[in-house]
Amino acid sequence: MRLPVFIIFYLISFSLFAQGQILKNQEFSFSIGIAELEIEKTSPNENLDFINYVDYEPDYIDLIILKLGYKFDFFSKMSADIKLIMMDDIIPDNYDISAHYFITPWLGVGIGSMLNKNWITNFEEYQIQTLPDYYLVDYNVQQFTIYDLGFYLSPALKPIDNGIFMLLIKCDLGISSFMKEEATFYHKKKLSNERQQYHYETKTDYQPYFQPKIDMRLMVFKIKETSFGFLLNSHYYYSKRSINYFRTIQTWISENKITEQIEPSKHNYSRFEFNMGIFLRW
Repeated sequence: MRLPVFIIFYLISFSLFAQGQILKNQEFSFSIGIAELEIEKTSPNENLDFINYVDYEPDYIDLIILKLGYKFDFFSKMSADIKLIMMDDIIPDNYDISAHYFITPWLGVGIGSMLNKNWITNFEEYQIQTLPDYYLVDYNVQQFTIYDLGFYLSPALKPIDNGIFMLLIKCDLGISSFMKEEATFYHKKKLSNERQQYHYETKTDYQPYFQPKIDMRLMVFKIKETSFGFLLNSHYYYSKRSINYFRTIQTWISENKITEQIEPSKHNYSRFEFNMGIFLRW
């Protein structure tokens, strides 16, 4: 994840260096919102499917989202948008950053990167259910805090921007992958000294997605060159996702082991997000 971190650092450093020189329409924003996941579940089979254990509740709000945003225009037709995103744990380890070139005042194209956090929990239940003749040694709840890293192209349409109300529509077309994680389970066979170790190591595997976005801003009042207003934005992420991995099974001694590459079936995987907040522009 060094490249996205470098991009954030570069854009912030660039904006600080260029204050009052080539930047215009700088804007700071704060918003709060919700995110709702919708994930297709598959029936258990001979292979563990991590997507089945993504932590979400179909009938409840899954995530509370806080966003800190910084936008600015630079050169003559370029615009940058930096968002640091926090979940319920109030850790700013998610982001969405992009830069767009506006061919006309209402039509642009851009590139960007995003990072979302997910929790995958309780998948030790799969081990217990599929190995009924074994005890799970050191039984503990297993959890991945797994990050979804994406890169995208983003055509943009700005049909309204009259200084008071602005409407911006984007459609991110990209690829994303869950970052690598590992988990190990130790088993002892009932009424026997036989032991087994299951080791899972997920793979980086970029898969396509699309994500339409809508962003609205309404200026409430203006004092000299500083404007204050309200914002509303929403987006819908959709992809067919799987988490592929290597599984190594060791029986009794480490020399007796089998390593397989597992590719579970893809799941319909979507995320709807809605945010409201305030902005300050100068």
